[in-house]
Amino acid sequence: MIRAAALGDLDQLVNLEARVFGDKAWSRQELRFELSAPSRTYLVWEDQGAILGYGGCWSGERDAELMTLGVLPEVRNRGIAGSLLVKLIASADRMGLQRMNLKVRVDNPAAIDLYKDFGFSQTGLCKGYYQPEDVDAWAMTRPLSSVGPGPVGSVGRKLSKGQERIIDHE
Repeated sequence: MIRAAALGDLDQLVNLEARVFGDKAWSRQELRFELSAPSRTYLVWEDQGAILGYGGCWSGERDAELMTLGVLPEVRNRGIAGSLLVKLIASADRMGLQRMNLKVRVDNPAAIDLYKDFGFSQTGLCKGYYQPEDVDAWAMTRPLSSVGPGPVGSVGRKLSKGQERIIDHE
């Protein structure tokens, strides 16, 4: 089930961060800040009390910025990241924001493909964005006013019935 993240999730999120992002994981303090900061929306995918994935965005005056999206390696390719992304896009859309932006490592083709499937397009290259590795990032953006994969007003690639159930499962 997808639900709002809470400070009570902090221990599980610290562990998830470490497993998903390794030495690039956010610290406990960074996660605590993100979960409690104003203008932030964080969601978790929970199954029987275990958090399998999470994502969050910051909302500004006109735009949202996807801050993070992570799913445990053993449950990837089951629609969890896409389901979380749909809910985050819907949340930003309900706030009346105009677009969602993000940065993604140029060496992460799976994430780039996911974002493209959900209507994000590359708008620029951020040289040396990820430090200390000096890895570039693609800046990507997606106009809002629709929910789901694909460009505004569409769903993009067709979701399977299982994925649709995941997205609608509250």
